[in-house]
Amino acid sequence: MPEIRLSRVVSVSSEDPRFPATNLLSPDSGARWQSAKAGEKQISVVLELPGDKPIHSLHIGNYGSAFVEVLVGAGAGGDFQVLLPTAAFLSPNESRAGAELRRLRLFGPQALVQAGAGKSWDRLRLVCSQPYCQ
Repeated sequence: MPEIRLSRVVSVSSEDPRFPATNLLSPDSGARWQSAKAGEKQISVVLELPGDKPIHSLHIGNYGSAFVEVLVGAGAGGDFQVLLPTAAFLSPNESRAGAELRRLRLFGPQALVQAGAGKSWDRLRLVCSQPYCQ
């Protein structure tokens, strides 16, 4: 499957000016998105895709979140629905130690909720959680 480029950031709950959510639009740059303050338990971002696109797999790079959930929706309105149920990226011990925070995971069709997989969407909502750090 071809890679889908992200068009724009629709909304973001929190971002550090040095690591804004717009960094997600250029994944090859290696830049990341981070919360405005250390210790935030949950942050989210809504991203726009260039038109309605089917999603068959996800390639997620993570920096410091213990959990990541991906939801999909349509810009015309309506609710978001879960595409990738909350996935663990860091254990409690890894989170508290603060070492090796970069993680990369690939989620194929079998990891995605079938009701949303393969359908066409133009919005992604990423929810990143870190309940283990202060």
